[in-house]
Amino acid sequence: MKNGAVNFIKHIRNMITASGKKRVIYALANIVIMALAVAAAAGIKVLATAMNGGELNFIAAIVGIIICFALGVFCFLQGFIAQIALVFISGAGIANPEERGGNIAAFIISFLTTAGLVAAAIVILKVI
Repeated sequence: MKNGAVNFIKHIRNMITASGKKRVIYALANIVIMALAVAAAAGIKVLATAMNGGELNFIAAIVGIIICFALGVFCFLQGFIAQIALVFISGAGIANPEERGGNIAAFIISFLTTAGLVAAAIVILKVI
């Protein structure tokens, strides 16, 4: 049975067993997935605003919101949560002298993009 939870756990497991250089690739891939999660959240906001303003059919807006919500949850798990996990995984991997360089790069990328995503979500969604 393949579902989102199984893929998410497999993704985390693959990051744990990866070498330092591969963790950098995982960090970059997680960035793309995180951007999709932010786009889905922004899409929900745009659809809700258009629906409330009467610019978009109610049924079409609800269908769009459901699709964006499902995409957002999936991308949130696969991207954001995995990126947070990668901060800790690559942080622990820095102790291995053979893979230190890749793990330092993966740590920096994952840490900065996690903070950047939070900042971007606040700005785009105007949460605060």
